[in-house]
Amino acid sequence: MTKVRESNFELMRIISMFFIVIYHMIISTGGKLINYTVGLDNLFLSFISLLIIVHVNSFVLITGYFQYNKKFNIKKVFSLVGMVYFYKVLIGAIAYFIFHYDYTYLDIIKILSPLDFGNLWFFGIYLALYLISPYLNRLIKNLTQKEHRRLIIMLLIMYSLITTLSVQSIFNNTGFTLVHFVMLYIIGAYLKKYPVSQNLHFMNYSNKKRFFIFLTIFLVAGTFNFLLYNFADQLVNMSSNEVILYIGNSIKNDCFYYQTPLVMIQSISYFLLFETFSFKSKIINRISQSIFAVYIITENVVVVDYLYKFLKIDIGREIYSHSIILRMFICSVIVLLVCVVIDMVKKFICFLLKKLVLIFKRHLQPS
Repeated sequence: MTKVRESNFELMRIISMFFIVIYHMIISTGGKLINYTVGLDNLFLSFISLLIIVHVNSFVLITGYFQYNKKFNIKKVFSLVGMVYFYKVLIGAIAYFIFHYDYTYLDIIKILSPLDFGNLWFFGIYLALYLISPYLNRLIKNLTQKEHRRLIIMLLIMYSLITTLSVQSIFNNTGFTLVHFVMLYIIGAYLKKYPVSQNLHFMNYSNKKRFFIFLTIFLVAGTFNFLLYNFADQLVNMSSNEVILYIGNSIKNDCFYYQTPLVMIQSISYFLLFETFSFKSKIINRISQSIFAVYIITENVVVVDYLYKFLKIDIGREIYSHSIILRMFICSVIVLLVCVVIDMVKKFICFLLKKLVLIFKRHLQPS
């Protein structure tokens, strides 16, 4: 019988990707709903976006959690690059031949280049992290628990606290950097090496109690980040003083950076929240295997150009109806499921092609 692996972190991958889809609709790339809503709608979208901002950090934490004691596999590198390249070329071909998308010669060169990842900034940094992971693993394995803990504290002070408090910091880090991913990787490895359930402060707590503790920390940190963002927003709107405007805008920007202390607290508590689960599901595990394709597909330049217009969640459209909130959630679910199905179909076709190649080879062999 095939052994079914634990599904708690597979579920986290799915939920985190769902968060990414929603976040992109609210904040970045194609949607930017936060710029075109007012009143309670805008307040709600701000709160949701700052609550789910843990999505990127959670994927890197889980990499450190599982990868720190595994061997480097070059096949995984080619598999990841191949996956990105496949969807980039496929979407580009469909856009050009079916929808007559206006590509320049430079666009075509970028599409055909396997090392051009387009909008996929996360993928580029993640790939770099995986390439240096053997050296990080060697460091992690030779650290005592005390040394490991001190290293994490130093990294958090330099690349979370100082970078948040000081704009012109020598430890420059906005969360969109390799150094941030390395910090999260080291934290994820620590959580695996020294489980919270065996920690002196938590070892007597049941999974249920720890779940509620981490859920509370996650919600409280997210709420504080939201209140801080609104406080900064009030500073900007109520003052014309240059210094106050600078401080207010800096705080507003920091609230949406992945490395800030509050977001780091949210991310770690969110991660530990799923560690308290213990269950197995073949369906969740199967969906999780295709979840990265959601990011690759939805962040393609062509998809960004058309998807949000098709969903009527696009830049420049002023929206005042409360129904946009419901539409956003429904569209996010549909987008995630459609992308997962596309990737499953792709994998099934690849499986059939491999089978056909094997059958063909057998027939060519002399009897």
